[in-house]
Amino acid sequence: MPNKVRDSRQTEILDAALTEISINGVEALTMSRIASRTGLSRTAIYQYFSSREHVLAELLINDLADLANALDAEISDVEDPIARIRAWIRISLTHIAKGDHNVIREISEVSLPDDLRGTVKALHGQFIVSLFSPVSELGISSTDSACHLIYSAVHAAAKRVEAGNDFATEVAEAEAFVISGVLGMKRSQPNN
Repeated sequence: MPNKVRDSRQTEILDAALTEISINGVEALTMSRIASRTGLSRTAIYQYFSSREHVLAELLINDLADLANALDAEISDVEDPIARIRAWIRISLTHIAKGDHNVIREISEVSLPDDLRGTVKALHGQFIVSLFSPVSELGISSTDSACHLIYSAVHAAAKRVEAGNDFATEVAEAEAFVISGVLGMKRSQPNN
């Protein structure tokens, strides 16, 4: 089967799975329901994905790859570490605020196939590394701690957006909070 057709079918299957999960939840997703949504047979679905869990893992991998690519595209040419941290916050919150991210978060709570778990961890690592670099450039010795605190602030802001709070306000407040915290950590370092 030509790669273009295969890629198109895989995309069609993943879109159908995402729609099914959005409507009925992760637990309701079956290969039969995907087949019904695509018009393909269950057997045809198995030609592209070996199991329901592989479909779920691919949705999660695609989401993380999209986020990592968006971050790379936005901050790769920015030299100022504070500007890169601000961009990281904005892009992360924009991504998290997308309508289908709740579905992706629900997927991440499902058991993933062992052969794809490493890919998911690597992509999540790439997401965090794009934050690690500007934080370490500021001379903060506890870079890992700072990155986790920033991630927690973004996660909290995302929860507030999901609860109905204004997106722009949450981005601005998360940026202000994080930048104040990062600069405070920088000032508290010896020799600063």
